[in-house]
Amino acid sequence: MTTAVEVSTALANLRIARDSVGGKEWLSAELSGEPAVSLDMLGSTASPLSALSSAGCDFLTPMISFLEEPLGQLRGEPGSVSAPSAEHDRVSRGANSVAEDYGSTTENETSEWSGDAKRDYTATATKLVDGIKTVAEAAATNAKAIVAAGEVVAQAVDIVTRLITEAVGKIVPIMTRAIAAAPATFGASIAEAIPECVAIAVEHGGRIAAKLGELLVSGENLVKLLEGVAGVLDVVEKGLTAIGDASANSEKD
Repeated sequence: MTTAVEVSTALANLRIARDSVGGKEWLSAELSGEPAVSLDMLGSTASPLSALSSAGCDFLTPMISFLEEPLGQLRGEPGSVSAPSAEHDRVSRGANSVAEDYGSTTENETSEWSGDAKRDYTATATKLVDGIKTVAEAAATNAKAIVAAGEVVAQAVDIVTRLITEAVGKIVPIMTRAIAAAPATFGASIAEAIPECVAIAVEHGGRIAAKLGELLVSGENLVKLLEGVAGVLDVVEKGLTAIGDASANSEKD
């Protein structure tokens, strides 16, 4: 049976994990240095490439549309993140409330007890209280993980959007000059400018891919943290089950 010390240690470890998840310690160094953004960025529908059309360069859009493809994969509904997080948070608060109520009841019921009976009963009660709190901490960690993961994806949307905007900012002046020179060069200026503009898009596409790679690495780090939380919770649940079985057997006797 899991000892009281083991349950207490598990609870402490879960709290550390919760803080690590909430503090985004799982983020790669490349992403942790990026500015934080609101979860609402997930629902952004802006098209950074639309500036090409405004500048009269919309004919170039199909050639570099690959830049916006990651945005379609990253964007989503902010509510799909906040709703499940709120549910896990509700479970966490409920479990903590149960643990506190049970702890207070146990203390009141045994205030006049003494000897081995009080010691054994108190030890078991402590394990139960801390065990219930581990469930609360696991739920709280999940709540923080859901929000944190959503915020990081929103951050990725912002990064990709900024990189596309940067690319467009370099492309438009080049193409604008080429269009202005087109009558005098019989269109040769545009033909020369297109490969240069596509090269700029490809270079920024590589930078976007690198950022998405860091997002995947960060996600893997988060999963490892959550797997550790699940492992700790499993050990504690087995301990609580053992307490319940022992209690049921004693009642039969």
